[in-house]
Amino acid sequence: GREQAYEGEDHVLIPSPVVPSYDQKPEMSARAVTDRFLQEIRTGKYDFCVINFANADMVGHTGNLSATVRAINVLDECIGEVVAGTLEYGGLVIITADHGNAENLVNLQTGSINKEHSNNPVPCIIVARELENKAGSGQLVTDDLSKLTPAGVLADVAPTMLKIMGLNKPADMSGQSLL
Repeated sequence: GREQAYEGEDHVLIPSPVVPSYDQKPEMSARAVTDRFLQEIRTGKYDFCVINFANADMVGHTGNLSATVRAINVLDECIGEVVAGTLEYGGLVIITADHGNAENLVNLQTGSINKEHSNNPVPCIIVARELENKAGSGQLVTDDLSKLTPAGVLADVAPTMLKIMGLNKPADMSGQSLL
C-alpha cells in the first residue's frame, strides 16, 4: 500500500511498546492513540480520521487468553471514549476490522489455543446520533452482536464510507454501500 501522505493528509504514528511479547503489555498504546485522537478532533481540522487499534490482533496472536481479555477491555474503554468524543463534535464513527482473531482464541471442540486470524464475520458498526437504535439490515440492534445475521463483506466498507461523505464510488470498486 501507499505510505506517503497525500496533500491535506497527515499520518500520525504512535509506536507500540517495545516488549518481548504483547501479552506483557496488552493495553499496548491504545490509550495514547485515544488521547491523540481526542486532541486532534477538538481542533476541528479533520473531516476524516482512521484509527488502528492493534491490541485484539497482536495480543490475540500470543495465545494468552487472560491478556487478550485485558486487551479487549482496554479497547472497549478507548472505543467508548472515541465514540463519545466524536459524537460530541457531531461526527460519525465506523468500527470494523479486516479479520477476527481474539474472539476465536480457544477452539471450542478441542480446547486448544488458536493464534491465527479467523474467518468469522466482523462487525461494521456505524454510530451517529441520527442512526441511534437503527440497523442497516433491519434487524433490531442489541448488546449481543453475535445474534445478528451477517450482511455485506469487507469490500462494502469503503463504498459505505464514501456514501456517508457524499462522494461517488469509483467504477472499479466492487463493494456496495451498506446504507
